[in-house]
Amino acid sequence: MPMEFAPALEIPDQELQLRVKGQLAEKNRPSLRRLDVRVHQGMITLSGSVTSFYEKQLAIHSCVSVAGCGRLVDAMQVAAAG
Repeated sequence: MPMEFAPALEIPDQELQLRVKGQLAEKNRPSLRRLDVRVHQGMITLSGSVTSFYEKQLAIHSCVSVAGCGRLVDAMQVAAAG
């Protein structure tokens, strides 16, 4: 189920994807850099595995902090690091 945030700005999907990936990379957590980020018509889907619920929240917060992030689908799994 998508999460709704502030209204999205008119940013091309590819640019929005790059911004989200950049925010995730800045967090210096390997599992966040490995997340799959897809954007279609302004809707961002984050999928992949993170090692904790904290990292999941960090990924969501990173997405929200990107200017224009309007809708987010959280398809992330929390899995123990191994």
